[in-house]
Amino acid sequence: MARRSALIIFSTTLLLVFAFGTSFAQKPLTIAYVDLQQFQAKSKRIQEMQKRFSELNNIKRTSLEKKQNELKALSDQLQKQGPMLKEETRNDKIKELGMKEMELKLAQKQAETELQNEARALDESMMRDLIKIIGALRKQKNLSLILNSTSAILSADDSLDITEEVAKLYDSSAASKPAAAEKGKPTTPPAAQHPKPKPK
Repeated sequence: MARRSALIIFSTTLLLVFAFGTSFAQKPLTIAYVDLQQFQAKSKRIQEMQKRFSELNNIKRTSLEKKQNELKALSDQLQKQGPMLKEETRNDKIKELGMKEMELKLAQKQAETELQNEARALDESMMRDLIKIIGALRKQKNLSLILNSTSAILSADDSLDITEEVAKLYDSSAASKPAAAEKGKPTTPPAAQHPKPKPK
């Protein structure tokens, strides 16, 4: 089964530093920071993403457990009844057991890959939207820098913390997104859809 946690663990060690248009000599340095761990805890949108990921993880785990139970039942049956079965029947059971073992390994690999891809898509979607929001907020507040306090700041004044404001803006931005895009599933542009065949 995939080793990934049921909750999304975002690998957001990115330092959120945005370039400023004028030099320090021309204007005073103004700084704010975002705590990405607190951002994820405060954002209802992130919590919903984590919930969907957890549900997908549970579905995959249940499916794999079912396959494992089927494999164990067949193995136990073969051990108990093997000596009493005809050679041809016993060989068929052995082949079936081997096939189920291969199916389980393949299903485990597919589940792990799908969960990894889903987590990566959610992580990339979050960071893409977050950077846009923080960039716009920096310009609006006329800030020089916005830092990620999770990995870059040892101590700072609480008045510089804009985490809650960013979380609210991030959540409110979800209303303008298509449902499919919000779930990390790209929408199909009209030009990419297959045209309907013309009747002859």
